[in-house]
Amino acid sequence: MVLHKRISQILPLILVLASCGIYSFKGSIPDHLHDVELITFKNLTTEFAVETDIEEALTDRMLNEQILPLSTKESPDSHIEGQIKSISDKPNSFDESENILEYRLEFRGELIWFDHIRDSELFKKNFTVFGTYFSEDENATRSDAEKLEREDAYDEAIEKLIDLIIESMTEEW
Repeated sequence: MVLHKRISQILPLILVLASCGIYSFKGSIPDHLHDVELITFKNLTTEFAVETDIEEALTDRMLNEQILPLSTKESPDSHIEGQIKSISDKPNSFDESENILEYRLEFRGELIWFDHIRDSELFKKNFTVFGTYFSEDENATRSDAEKLEREDAYDEAIEKLIDLIIESMTEEW
């Protein structure tokens, strides 16, 4: 009787833990899609090679997280494409003398995930992602480990864009 009571207390916990272990990103991708083609983003800015940097980062993430296999077929089940419409550096914070301390590097654009099997858009989203970096004067007051350069903000913005794409692909359908 005591054993039965203990089992009935522990069993719900075991079931909850076991069901959490089954969850995966792949489970939230529409069942009829078996691959995706990554189309190089259109770069409508003067930022050199941003489209290549995005494609490499997205390819790496897709391969590492095994969300959906990258297509090797002539006619993939789906594709992801996008445009980088603008990239801008804007002051983000100031000191008490109104000197710029930090900049915000902002990417704006559009994402589309297209389903070729059902001939429809799975999503079409405008996006704004950003990274931050310190002004030259502010970086001069910091140790090398504390400095944030424009390149750091650039990498941060691309990482946020890739996070947005993956999140959009894996939201519940």
